[in-house]
Amino acid sequence: MNGFNLLIYAISFLSLETIDVEGYLGINWGRLATQRMIPSMVVDLLMQNKINYVKVYSASDNVLEAFSATDMGLEVTMPNVYTQKLKNQADVIDWVVQIIVTHPNVHFMYVCIGTQPLSIRFSNQTYPEAIQVLDWTQRALNLMNKSEIKATMSHFTDVLIPVKKPSEGAFRADLEPNMTRSCQILQSYNAPIGLDVFPLLSVNDLFNSDTEFAFFENNSTSVFKDGDKTYSNAFEVMYDMFDVALEKVGCPNMTIIVDAIGWPTDGIKDGNIPNAQRFHQGLAKFVASKKGTPRRPGPIDVYIHNLSDENKINKSTGSFRRHWGIYKFDGQPKFNFDLQGLGRDVKLVPAVGITHMPKRWCIVNGDVGNDIDNTTRENFLDACNSIVDCTAMEAGASCSNLTETQKLSYVFNMGFQTAAQDVYNKSCYYNGYGKIVSDDPSTPSCTFPVEILAAEIPNFNGYARSLARALMPSSISLMIAVVQTLFM
Repeated sequence: MNGFNLLIYAISFLSLETIDVEGYLGINWGRLATQRMIPSMVVDLLMQNKINYVKVYSASDNVLEAFSATDMGLEVTMPNVYTQKLKNQADVIDWVVQIIVTHPNVHFMYVCIGTQPLSIRFSNQTYPEAIQVLDWTQRALNLMNKSEIKATMSHFTDVLIPVKKPSEGAFRADLEPNMTRSCQILQSYNAPIGLDVFPLLSVNDLFNSDTEFAFFENNSTSVFKDGDKTYSNAFEVMYDMFDVALEKVGCPNMTIIVDAIGWPTDGIKDGNIPNAQRFHQGLAKFVASKKGTPRRPGPIDVYIHNLSDENKINKSTGSFRRHWGIYKFDGQPKFNFDLQGLGRDVKLVPAVGITHMPKRWCIVNGDVGNDIDNTTRENFLDACNSIVDCTAMEAGASCSNLTETQKLSYVFNMGFQTAAQDVYNKSCYYNGYGKIVSDDPSTPSCTFPVEILAAEIPNFNGYARSLARALMPSSISLMIAVVQTLFM
């Protein structure tokens, strides 16, 4: 073994700090959206709402710089694709230097390796390479004298076998070797493991779609006993099931962080704003109580998923994935929510400094709307699957009851807003079938949005570019070109 490797291994066993579980309520901030709030605005929003712990999925410079000197506890995510690109310890050290070391004023707590890298519920592939990268990352952090920052890994509940009783919990046979190795690596560094649990999905999968059982305070008939323990909601079941599975592979009493939990407001049956408000109020009260679960009493650190909606998330595994936010895309809260867990009907603080585009919409021109033939109509509607986000029009969603003409108007407007209302490039032309109006075409249940002025534009792998760089050329210009190609 050469001198470099000896140094790495020696440092790996230094400073195994204890993880202090506070029982805090943090939030995830995903940024896969066509128009996005400036990071400094988001950090101000978080501070005004006294949200002190944040997980970010985009660790770009402008995001990290916004958290400098705020003392917010930050968890950064290494994208799944990077777990394949980083081939050795030296590569991972370079990544840690770029993301962590060059931002000394950011209060980093965790580096999450991948996003559910062993799960197939929301992805068409797994990333087993992430396990080796997990080990390399903690070694790199230790080498840089950053051993207080812990490398971790989170898993969705589909890594478990489909049983109902926590005492029967176990990892799927095909994943057991990788789950064993990853939890042993985490244990060796005294690092926590993450669990992503979405109770609405859990009850649909395991509890006969009993939506009541998904809420923390409920009137469900699915309440049951498992030995001497009583389970009254889906979260407690899934958390304890994960704990049992860890024990069975030789990792008992691990610190389990709930790295993602939430309730969608659209795109799935029972995914609506009243249910989301009820769920989140119950979640906050549960976290504040610090009572824990029947098997693991005590405080649990929890991250709400998500801060705001992301209309560029891949919807192939569920349209609801674009509607996790407790905020709308423009920084306006969707519902009242007491983050302190006291159950009060209080308003979240909205984002400050957001500027909307002019209040104008693109709809079907009534003078020629009846002339649209079925083929052309279908071509327009097909754009929902490739260019713009129309998940709100899907079955059971908030805009599912629109007339055929209203549906076309919704598609036209989404393309118009996504292209930044660019009238000079005829983003509301649509072969002459579109027209711009100043009267809001929204219905009582369906909002026709007006976009915000974007201070930064996402690139195609989800990482941010500054406005100056985005102008060469911007993705808005590309969107306009695509709209023109499809509809002109």
